This record gives sequence, C-alpha cells and structure tokens, in this order.
Amino acid sequence: MENVWWKEPMRVLQYNLQVRDTPGMDAEKIARETEEMAANVVVMNVGGIYAWYQSKVKYHHINEFLPEGRDLLREWIAAFHKRNIKFVARFDFSITDDTTYQQKPQWFARHKDKSPYYRGEKRMGNWSLFLNTCATGGYRNEEVGVPVIREVLENYDIDGIFFNAPFASACFCERCQEKYLQKYGKEMPDSPDDFEPDWLSYCTKENIGVIYRAIKEVRAEVPMILYYCPFTSKSKAFGRFDRDNIYDRYATADLICTESQNVLSNGINEIPETIHPVLSMKAGQTEDGELLPFGIIHSCPGMDWRHVGLPENEYLPWMCQVPAANATIWHSVTGYNDTITDKRIIHTITTVDKMIMKCEQDMHGVKSKADVLLFWNGSQAGRNWADILMKEHIQFDFMHDYCINRDRLMKYKAAILPDGFPVAEGMDKLLEAYVSNGGNLLAERCNPDEIVQMAELYGVEKSVQKGEYLYASYMRFEENGVFIKEGMDTDKAAFRGEVNYCIPTVETDVCMTLVPPFAPMEVVGAPPERASIPTPFTDIPLAMLRACGKGKVLLLPFRYHMLTASFHLKDHYHMAYNMIKQLTGDNMVLKTDMPSSVQVTMYEKKNKLLIHLVNETGQRPLMDMIPVYSIRCSVALPGNKQIASVRSVIGEEKITYKEMSGRVEILLDKLEVWDMISVDLK
Repeated sequence: MENVWWKEPMRVLQYNLQVRDTPGMDAEKIARETEEMAANVVVMNVGGIYAWYQSKVKYHHINEFLPEGRDLLREWIAAFHKRNIKFVARFDFSITDDTTYQQKPQWFARHKDKSPYYRGEKRMGNWSLFLNTCATGGYRNEEVGVPVIREVLENYDIDGIFFNAPFASACFCERCQEKYLQKYGKEMPDSPDDFEPDWLSYCTKENIGVIYRAIKEVRAEVPMILYYCPFTSKSKAFGRFDRDNIYDRYATADLICTESQNVLSNGINEIPETIHPVLSMKAGQTEDGELLPFGIIHSCPGMDWRHVGLPENEYLPWMCQVPAANATIWHSVTGYNDTITDKRIIHTITTVDKMIMKCEQDMHGVKSKADVLLFWNGSQAGRNWADILMKEHIQFDFMHDYCINRDRLMKYKAAILPDGFPVAEGMDKLLEAYVSNGGNLLAERCNPDEIVQMAELYGVEKSVQKGEYLYASYMRFEENGVFIKEGMDTDKAAFRGEVNYCIPTVETDVCMTLVPPFAPMEVVGAPPERASIPTPFTDIPLAMLRACGKGKVLLLPFRYHMLTASFHLKDHYHMAYNMIKQLTGDNMVLKTDMPSSVQVTMYEKKNKLLIHLVNETGQRPLMDMIPVYSIRCSVALPGNKQIASVRSVIGEEKITYKEMSGRVEILLDKLEVWDMISVDLK
C-alpha cells in the first residue's frame, strides 16, 4: 500500500460553516480547538455554492461576509497544517443562486413541465434564491466547476477535495432528454420513477469524471472524496437516488463516504434502524477490504434541528458503530466551536475520537472474520436479514449483486440468499458448485419463479403455486426440524404471510410445516371456547433441508425476514440462529449469550483477533446509558495458536479468560458504550 496520508487512520471533523459567522472566525483558535477534539483531518467550505476566497471565476458566488484585506482560506490551511491536521476542501456545485439562473438558465435542472427546482424560496431573511443545477450542464462542468477546482488547486495547499451533494437531479432539460435517447435508444419517460435504474448514477458519474480528471491534471496526489449511496431512496430536494455500484464510484474518486443520519426529528415511529451505520459501512467497503469508507454522522437529531445535538446517550453508540464496522468516522457539525451553543456536541465528538485513538493502530489493516456471506442488493429483505444476523451476533460479510465472486464465496461456511435477490445467468451454476463443494445455502425464495429457477438445487418439484396471505396460522416443527426449535419448549411458532406451495422431492427433509388459520381474524379472540385448531397438521412445507454433495440447502418458501421485521419476537430471531448454526456447524467463529442490543463485529490481523462491542441497550432514542455486566463470549482460535493476552482496549475493563479445545472463553466485566477486546496470539 502506498504511504499516503489518506491511507492512514483518520478522524475527520467537518465544519459546515454559516456565511454570517465569517467575520468572527479566528483560524488559529479553530485549528487549536480541532486538535483538542482529537481530529486529524478537517473539512471546510471552499467553493461551489459560496466561494470562501476571492474567486476570479465568473458566476462563482463569493461569500459577501469575507473580511476585507485577509485571505481567510489561506489562514485556515496554514493554521491546520501547523498542527499536522490535513485540510480537505468542500465543494458543492449542486445549487447556485438566481442571478446565475437569470443569465444562464440552460445550466439548471428542469421538472417535466420545464420549471426549475427551487431551493429555499420560502426561507425568511434577506437571502438570494437557490436552484438545482443540471449534472450535464455548464455550471457543474467546464464553465464553472472545472475552473473553480483548478483555481483552488493552483493557489492553495489543500490536502483533499470533498464533493457534497454530487448526485444528479431528475432533469428533463433538452440536453438530458437527448443523452437519454442516445444511451437507451428510447425517449425519456414522463416520470423519474420510470427512468432506467442506472440513469441518474450514469449522469453523476459522467459529471464527476470531468471534475476528477481536472483534479488529477493539476495535482495528481490530491485525493477526491465522493458520496456513495448504499440504498435506493427518495429526496424532496433532488428526487430519486439509486443505489450505486461502488466500483463505478471508485472509477472517479479515491475515497468514498456514506451518510448515516440519525433522524429523530422524523418521530419515534420513523427512527432509523439500529444497525444502519454498520450496514452503510459494510456496503461501502471494497471486496478486497483495501479501501474503507468514511461514515458521516451528523451531530443533530435532523436537519430541521441542526443547531442542537443528538441526545448524548443516543449519539455515542450511533457514532461508535462506524469505527466498530472498520470504517473512518466523519463528524459533521453546523458552525464551529464559537458558534456551536450546544456544547454537548463538542464533548461527545471529543469522547469518541479519543476512544478511536486507543484502537485505530490495532485496527489498521484488519480483515473481517465472518462465517456467513449475505448476498446484498440494498433491498429491505437484505436489511432485515442483516438485522437478524446482528441481533444474533453472527459474523457476516456482504457480496454485492454486481460483484459475484466464486473464489470469495467459497471461503464462507454459509451464504444467505434473501427474498428477491436476482440469480442472474451463471449464478445458479455458481451456487450449485458452492454447495457441492461443502458450502451451505439458506435460500429465502418468495416468488414461485425464483423457486422453479433452481428447483433441483432446492430439492422440490417445478410445480409451485403461491397461496393467499394467511393470518392466525403457525409454523409446526417436524421431526427433521428439531434443530430449528433448539432452546424452545414448544411444538410451533407464530406465522403470518404468503406461502409458496412446494412439493419436496424424495431426498428432501421437511423441517417445518404450515398449520393453517384456526379462525378468521375478526373472531380470533372470541369466544375462547371455540379457539381449538381445526387442522393441526398439514404436509405443506415451510422449511426444507436437502443434502447436496458436501453441503446443504435450506429453502424457506416465504418471507421469513418479514416476521422479524414486523414483530421482533425473540422466537423468530432464535429460530434463524438455529437454522444458520445447522448450516455452519457448531464451531462458529463467535458464540455468545450477550443481549441482542449489543452489536458485535470481529476482525483478524497478524497474531490478533479483535472483537468490537457496541452497547445500545434501552428503548430508542436512548435516554440513559445502561451498562451491561458480565459479558461472555467464546472465540475460535486460528490454527494451533496460543494466547499471549486478552485486553479491553477502549474501556480498559477487567477481563478473565481461559483456553478450551481450540477456543478462548472470555468474560468482560463491564461494557458501557463501546469496547474492543484484543486477543493477542503468540
């Protein structure tokens, strides 16, 4: 690996500066306070929406509050460099003001009716009106974007460039419609929802490619940092966001970042998933693990409340998930320390960065240590399976749908194929080879065609029919499926949903069967005297296990993931653990009985096993920090290696351990927010 600053451990702090605060900025003071907060990389506004220097590029809007007779940008860079803090320049060419629109309307994104995307037209105060620029237009490219980048690189000693909001708006200008026709051979549809899946990503990549080449032509050593979108979503301001191919992003960037915003302001029913930062970080890692993403965590409980901090007990574990997932923390704050009136933000960021400092050298260059591979395309089914794996402490990695790799797949004991994940041409043969050579596959297939496609591998006949949505029904454990109910003294578990009716072949074991509804929903509660189950047994399979070569295939012909996501019953999580344990074997890399609210991620490097524990115990949003005591886990030791020591690296808590039959049994006395256990090997 090249010895460049951005491939070393980083702790990033982004000051989202407000123009009216400009006159009060003291570069030396800001740099000193950044160092005190334990950051070693700073990101600050430089150009795009506002120029924070006296730009000579026409249409580049200069910050009206810049102090006369001073070069504030040069002062910032010098002050940070004096403290060995790298300076990353933030640019945003996604919007600009109405004076530019009036002179260059062809540079701006258009709705279908040709009206522009207005931004902030209802904002109070003496502000200019902003509008979205078009990703294919002159403002983002050769007319403004490129000369601004060249101007800064040639005149200022910046260390890196970050592009905020690089995504293309859903634009219906003539230029975009023409490009769409050329690319796909058909007219652009009337609704952005009907765009080809890669269209907006293509526009983004093409625009950023122009900027990236301009950077490298002037100063090749300066890295460009670009947003990566791990999930398909929608934005009120920009419209549709499509999940990106990470390698497309790296084609025009040196580093990527992704955002895990804890938007409590949406209300308690819309709190993001507990595991969201971990998923974003896993989704943002390259297959070889050489390039790690930044994880941007905003300090606020939503942009509508951006001037106050997240509750500290919620904020701490949310941030800690980023380094625990082997990614680089990127703190984002509004203003700088003198203008941040909620001082809890400063305290919490400092606390996390100092925790990171304790473990970052140990974590530098680690590889994931996982039993299970989860096929990943950003879908809700994939997210729900990731939630199951996290809550059951099963170590897992992602394999993206656009990067199916045979050699990498063969390294995992088990693989999970979630509902709706497409089995493209050639992947069916790959899965057959994986299982035949000793791999184990859990296939959740909820569309009859998905089952028919690989019926032979799944051990069912090709006659598959989809049933109606069932309520008041159950999963019954059959004799061949006793492993699924291990630890549960019951003959059945709750079921709801649609079933694909399958006929298993002779060599397939039926592990669970359907108990059909005992009553329609409107009378399930009354009268209790009539609650008996009319059909307690059927031969309709809900789980089927088939041996194939050296491996096994477990087929679930319904949406298992929706049971855990909808009801959060411990039974469903525990049953999933038992199914995966049956596939991986009893010697899983990590075994533990710690609470599901403790996240566990595990890594290895030469002569070390590193286990991260992040505590999120309590009802979200977390009002109190609830320590967890006497945490036990058992870890498989590699080869015949023996232990030199076992340490609590971050919490510095008491640890006891003993070696037993190729494993180490560990007892951690106490976990507050985040700790890393280092198993040092001889």
